Amino acid sequence: MQVRRDLRSARLLISNAKPVVSSLMSSQPRRTLRYGALLGSLLVLALIVPLFQDTAVGSLAMDIVGTAILGAGVWAAGRSRRDLLILIALAILMTARWLPLSEHRTTVLVSAVSSIVFFWYVAIIILLDLAEATEVRLDTIGGALCGYAMIGIAWGSIYFVIALLNRAAFTLPGPEPTYASLQSDFMRVMHYSLSTLTTAGYESVRAQSLLTENLSAIEAMVGQFYIAVLVARLVSLQIMTRQSK
Repeated sequence: MQVRRDLRSARLLISNAKPVVSSLMSSQPRRTLRYGALLGSLLVLALIVPLFQDTAVGSLAMDIVGTAILGAGVWAAGRSRRDLLILIALAILMTARWLPLSEHRTTVLVSAVSSIVFFWYVAIIILLDLAEATEVRLDTIGGALCGYAMIGIAWGSIYFVIALLNRAAFTLPGPEPTYASLQSDFMRVMHYSLSTLTTAGYESVRAQSLLTENLSAIEAMVGQFYIAVLVARLVSLQIMTRQSK
């Protein structure tokens, strides 16, 4: 009799705990909003900022949108306190390029190297989040797009560091860059990186050294591999979701 009473008490405790657990799970932040902010800021960078490139507010627009991307990246990838601290520290180092001392070569180089680590860190966390997904939802698709863009920007940051060390590695216009032309160069190598990742093959900027040519070839392969694996992953998740229903 005592055993039956204990079993009944345990069942009652579990049944009362279920609503509490489900409430806690539903109160967690929705990743759709996180990916939406990051994806929206990336679209603004690609479509709106270039309209102001040759104007007096071009540099300011780039700084504002760049800050928004950093904030959205921290928000999207900050799954733990450790991730938040690392991403915030990297973001602070990256913003050094936007300070008055940004024309100093060492400052720009530190900022550029930090951007490589930052965007790869965000990309890896997003990819891990996609790997843990159990169904295809809007945030899953948003995360897939953001992860793809983060890989392209991370690779573009590598190209930017190479261009800082050896400007002849790419067909970038002009002599040694100023603050304004640094931002223009950054946008150009990003465009080159994304066109390489998607194999679009635009030739406004071309690789002119063996290192950059090899990196471009590897990036193109990574882009194709990402698409293939991503489509397979989303299809399998959709099939599993339908079978479970």
